Amino acid sequence: MKKKIIILTLNPKSHLEKLLYSLSESENLTDLIFLDSSSDDGSTEYLASRGFDIYNIKRSNFDHGGTRNFGARLAGGQGTEILVFMTQDANPANNRWLEELVAPIVSGEAVATFARQLPRRGASLLEQFSRYFNYPNISRLRDESDIERMGVKAFFFSNVCSAVQADIFWKVGGFPEHVIMNEDMTLAAKLLRAGYKIKYVAESEVIHSHDYTLKQQFRRNFDVGAFFAEAGQLLSGASVSGEGLRFVHEQMRYVLRHGRVELLPLVFIEAATKLTAFQLGKRHRFLPISLKKKLSMHSYHWDQTKEKR
Repeated sequence: MKKKIIILTLNPKSHLEKLLYSLSESENLTDLIFLDSSSDDGSTEYLASRGFDIYNIKRSNFDHGGTRNFGARLAGGQGTEILVFMTQDANPANNRWLEELVAPIVSGEAVATFARQLPRRGASLLEQFSRYFNYPNISRLRDESDIERMGVKAFFFSNVCSAVQADIFWKVGGFPEHVIMNEDMTLAAKLLRAGYKIKYVAESEVIHSHDYTLKQQFRRNFDVGAFFAEAGQLLSGASVSGEGLRFVHEQMRYVLRHGRVELLPLVFIEAATKLTAFQLGKRHRFLPISLKKKLSMHSYHWDQTKEKR
């Protein structure tokens, strides 16, 4: 099945050489489409000199769902059957990542897949745990029946490295547009609700992690809360309670197993920060846009929202 890899970039120079080298080991580099948000680090000129397809987007017009839909339309015009989405900071861990990622789609087992994310070398202990907790070493196939048992976790899906069958992607409407984040989770929810299956493919591995500061954790989780406030019926009936507590409990055990008892206060501080930000984000409608921009990781979203009123 013909596939295209759609990569979103913004000043990717520090990641570019490693990413291109990793991709060249497993894929024809002519199958790449770069969607660039007005980079000014010389990377677009470099990519152009290498003959890659680059499509420039005004930074102020970037939209997590809309920009990816634009890339999917570009790929669709070239007869693509499988759409692969990646971020610039996702580095394939080996040369089998793509074959493993698309295998369930090729075989008909699932219509969408996403890869396992491993922590970067030097990642903090807490970030290492986050990757291992959210991306275990066992693959899992999910369908609509999992929603009642797993709650919102059934919709967990990551566009850091994902693949979807192109015709089904458009059949369910593609990614939602004008959402602050979690366009990937929304697509997964639409697919499951429509009776399709998605698969987490642990055999497909990419290196990807972030050591966020407490301020960054707050801003990211404010946006998560804002997303859930707007998600509406699509996520209804999928419980979000319990998963956060399980994360904290397992993180404490992980820290203690590694003999890092001094990190326990940080575990609680991070948990409190995330919860406070999430709850505040869920109530974002009561806040002025000027304040939301200060609290948000994706502050540009609120300017876009204001323009659409």
